[in-house]
Formats: sequence, structure tokens, C-alpha cells
Amino acid sequence: MSDKLPSQIIFENLKELMRAKNTAHESIFKFHWKKMWPFNLIWPQVDYVRIVRLMEEIRKNIINQKNLVAQAKPKAKPFEKTFLDAAPAYLDAMSASCKSLADAAQWKQDMLEKKIHKDVKFKRDVSDWARILKEYEDAQGNLTRAGAIVSIGWNEFVAAGAFVEPAPAETAEASSDAAK
Repeated sequence: MSDKLPSQIIFENLKELMRAKNTAHESIFKFHWKKMWPFNLIWPQVDYVRIVRLMEEIRKNIINQKNLVAQAKPKAKPFEKTFLDAAPAYLDAMSASCKSLADAAQWKQDMLEKKIHKDVKFKRDVSDWARILKEYEDAQGNLTRAGAIVSIGWNEFVAAGAFVEPAPAETAEASSDAAK
């Protein structure tokens, strides 16, 4: 572990943060038969409150990653510079996306608890929901664009030969060679 460059650690952390965010996205937006009537009466609803908390936790971790990037920049090797320069913008875009996703989850939780427009019985005003979805769509677009720049920086890092993940077969061969 100690032989890893800071860029590798940051990249692995970014992957984990994105994996957690994508899981929350799928919980809210992906179609699943358990969300349909009458199955949603039997199985529990999506825990939107938990998603809101997770997004706040991810946003706190994003701040830590930005601090780690700032600490790594002065010590960085030339092939790490592009990646480390692009990472803060990506982290900012991820934070905005997480905030928008948390807003969507909170709106859905409020709908479950019937906190929204409880005086209107026969029609729902979904203009707030449309606004939240538009903000989330914009945040996702910004995240995708920032991710492309980070990807270019990471590819430069890999092309420099600084990071090559051993294939599982190579790892097994290396350990068997070491045993001999």
C-alpha cells in the first residue's frame, strides 16, 4: 500500500464515491417491480431518508478528497499533474450532483409522508419535482463533462507507466513463483 502514489489513492477513492452515488441513483430512479402497485404495499419503500444522509456523507468525503488533492499537488510527478488539476472540478461537480440527488430523495420522502400539498386532494403540483429533476440533469451533465477531463488525466497517468494493475492470473503466478 505504501508504494501507491497519491493519485492512485485519490482515483480509487473517486471510484468508491461514484459507486455509492450511482447506487443511490438507481434506488431512486431505476425501474423495479417492487415499486409497482400492489407489490409496493408488501415490500418496503425505498429509504429516501437514508439516501439523503448518504449524499451528505459523500459530500463530506468530497471535501476530504479535495484536501488530499491539495496536499498531493506539490509532491506530484509530472505525469500526475493533469489528473490532479482536473480532480477538484470533478469533485465539485460530484458534490453538486449529490446535493441534487439528495433534494430528489427528500422530495420523494415528503411525498410519502404527504407533506407536500396536503390541502390539494385531486391533483398534484409537480413543478417542484420537475425543477429538481432539471437541476439533477444539469448536475449530471456537468459531472459527465468533468469526468471526461479526469479520464484524460488518468489515461495520461496510466500511459506514463506509473500504474498497471496486475491481472488476477499474473498475481497468482507471481505468488506461486515466490513460493518456489
